[in-house]
Amino acid sequence: MAGRRAVIVGAVAWIVQPLYLVAELVAARGSTAPYSLLDQTISDLGATQCTTIAYPYGDVAVCSPWHPLVNASFVVFGVLLALGAVLLRGSLPRPRLATASTVAWVVAGLSSVATGLVPVDQDLELHALVALPSLVALPLALLLLAASLHPAVPRLGAATAVVGLASLAGSVAFLLTATSPDLGGLWERLAFWPSYLWVPVVAVALLRRRGPA
Repeated sequence: MAGRRAVIVGAVAWIVQPLYLVAELVAARGSTAPYSLLDQTISDLGATQCTTIAYPYGDVAVCSPWHPLVNASFVVFGVLLALGAVLLRGSLPRPRLATASTVAWVVAGLSSVATGLVPVDQDLELHALVALPSLVALPLALLLLAASLHPAVPRLGAATAVVGLASLAGSVAFLLTATSPDLGGLWERLAFWPSYLWVPVVAVALLRRRGPA
């Protein structure tokens, strides 16, 4: 029974992940400086004051009244992402791959927490440093999760692999175009959003696969 409760808690921690996107979109809509979802980074929405961020490609004006929501979301959903991975690990087939995936999820979750604690306008270099691991860890976590699910749950494993490759493409594109003012927001969201949208699908599937206690 205790194991079943842990799985349910872990599943809930993953099922609520899309709410992070809601917080981000609310903040984007509420920005009092011009904000582009396609061109500007997510971190701009977490800036704690109305100021100008000196990026390598030029200065960007930011003013996000909803920054407390964004930074709190980085922390809360980062914790939940890591917690969900730890609690669901035992429900995954192929234990070694499941453990490797869990480690990657935890790294991504901790990176998200650190990102929320170090807003971009407070220390740009440190913010970039603590945010970088999630760009690597999220697609890696998805791909390792896909490998763990396959061949026990082949369709879910294959779909997870596709999502992981999309996330990987976003991460690579974001890093390769980091000195460009164009489409940084698009590539960063392609790197991050697939995880937030897909882990609920996996969580529900694992609950159904496990069945009643």
